[in-house]
Amino acid sequence: MVWVITKQLLIGLIIAYIILLRSVIALEGIEFKKHSGNISHFREKYIKTKILDVELSDIIEDAFTVRNSSDYDDFYIVSKEDTLEQINNAETFFYAVKKYIISLQDSD
Repeated sequence: MVWVITKQLLIGLIIAYIILLRSVIALEGIEFKKHSGNISHFREKYIKTKILDVELSDIIEDAFTVRNSSDYDDFYIVSKEDTLEQINNAETFFYAVKKYIISLQDSD
């Protein structure tokens, strides 16, 4: 079975990641205008320092690879398994960021 994921859905997934990244970075009072700036800062400040797991960097990389692969196609076709992996990755990313933000509140 093959699921068809439209470019709009993939872009929505990327936007969700960017919102989560920006939520964490906003706690520092910093703002970047480009996605690449947000991703670079997130990796430098939170992944390299081991504040957050390196798996999150891999998830971001994978999501952007999927998005870039579909940039020139009206439809990007992926397997059900690949689609479920993207959904699971999004959940992992969300809960890791949520846990981090809650830990900041608990330390106050």
